[in-house]
Amino acid sequence: MRFIPHEDATVALVWRLGLIVLGFAVATLVAALSPASAADARPERTLAASEPDTAYETPPRLRGSASDSLDDQGGEPADSAEPGTDSFSDPDDTDTPPPADDAEAREPTNADGVIDLAEPEAPEDGTDPTRDTRPAEDRDPFENPPAGYDPLLFQIEDIDPIITDRRPARLARFEPYDPIGMRVGSFVLFPEIEAGGLWTDNVLSSPDARSDIAAEIRTTTRLVSNWSRHALELKGTTLDTFHDEFPSEDDRAWSAEARGRLDISRRTNVQAVIGHDFGQESRTAIDASDVGQRPDVTVDHAEAALNHRFNRLSLQLRGSVSDTTYSETNGVSNADRDTLETEQAARATWEFKPTLAVFAEGELNQRDKGGVPADGVPRDSEGTRARVGLDFGATGAILRGTISVGYGQQNPDDSRLRSVEAFLFDANLAWRPSEITSFLLTAQSDIYDTTTEESGGVVSHTIGLEARHAFRRFLVASAGIAYVHNDYDATPISEDQLVSFFGAEYYASPELVLFTRYQHLDFDSNGVDGDYESDEIRLGVRLRK
Repeated sequence: MRFIPHEDATVALVWRLGLIVLGFAVATLVAALSPASAADARPERTLAASEPDTAYETPPRLRGSASDSLDDQGGEPADSAEPGTDSFSDPDDTDTPPPADDAEAREPTNADGVIDLAEPEAPEDGTDPTRDTRPAEDRDPFENPPAGYDPLLFQIEDIDPIITDRRPARLARFEPYDPIGMRVGSFVLFPEIEAGGLWTDNVLSSPDARSDIAAEIRTTTRLVSNWSRHALELKGTTLDTFHDEFPSEDDRAWSAEARGRLDISRRTNVQAVIGHDFGQESRTAIDASDVGQRPDVTVDHAEAALNHRFNRLSLQLRGSVSDTTYSETNGVSNADRDTLETEQAARATWEFKPTLAVFAEGELNQRDKGGVPADGVPRDSEGTRARVGLDFGATGAILRGTISVGYGQQNPDDSRLRSVEAFLFDANLAWRPSEITSFLLTAQSDIYDTTTEESGGVVSHTIGLEARHAFRRFLVASAGIAYVHNDYDATPISEDQLVSFFGAEYYASPELVLFTRYQHLDFDSNGVDGDYESDEIRLGVRLRK
């Protein structure tokens, strides 16, 4: 036997190991550079844009492919076999290969640990390789987290974002129980009634404060369609109050409203609302009297909007007409306050994402009065409004609504009255930072008519903020503040109204809610004896289905 020194044996061992490693490296490099055969090639699957519903479905597993877990084999190892069969037999003896024309069987799959080195297929001509091909229901939860199914079925809201859109308030007014309504064919009926009591220390809203108590009954009924296309809603409300000492302050108000949406295509719809309102004028309204009988106010209104979405650009054309009439008070006609108003507006919106868009809007209006006021100067006029703002969408679970700024001008037809100009700020915005806390910002600015001598209009700004918080699941408290400023053009008259309130609601059951509310009003005016304060306390119960 030949003797090999220890040092030489170590060198030989290292040399042989190096040759083995070098051989593996060369073999791997050759395999990587050589083209894959037709039998071994596994082309990468492309997602067809015409198959959005199956784009993210898991392809069926081919026979003989490796299992992801033991659960895929009924809890047995992958190499187990039934009794009486040979676990090492040829697969062709036990499995029938799929037919050649079976699309699912020809679906290529990569086994675990196999790297596909084939070149990706080029996109078809005219397609965008960066386009997100996921179905909308898969993509929207990440871009626009949904607020969940809305049981109140608010489906006809894209008419006037400030006045007719109820979805921001719906987000802010969270409740432990959602109303379920009553099914009536393909409609859902939502009935509700409130009964309670009121105490106030200034029932006439005047410097000469008089206290009174009253009973209140309020009802609301909505009949809403539950269709896959189009939508229809019928709504009716009533309000009756019964004061103890001042029956002149009793309310006998009611309203009826119908909304409809016609879906012309996926990108185009027509929405409309028509309504009739009857009630008594508030003591705090512009040109309202703080003594004597209150006039009945009747408003008939109709509004329609055509909405079309091109891509990121959406356009809206809308128009409205309203007819407001005042009844006689103490034998005196109020025809000079009757108003027939028509409006036309166009709105363009550019969407960055479903929860953020910018918009610009232009509006025209024409106002025809029913009579001439005591100063002999008619108040017929024409006006313009221009606004720009942000739209945070209407389906977000955290933030939804709009906010805008703009400029308005109202031009009286009579040259003896000068034009009225105003800065506009409007908002209908809800923010819900957590499941138990929400905030609602509302604001509205406009130029209103007045019969005040030498004045062509009143610039009015209203802004309010309400907070809502659930201390317990069934106990929800709310608090808020609202400020109103009225500036009578061409006169020194100005009015400021500050309202603060807080309340609580206890949800005893899905159908029964107990509520209370306290409100303080501080009214300041530079007119003679124009300042006053008032406090109100309400207690009641709400029944609904």
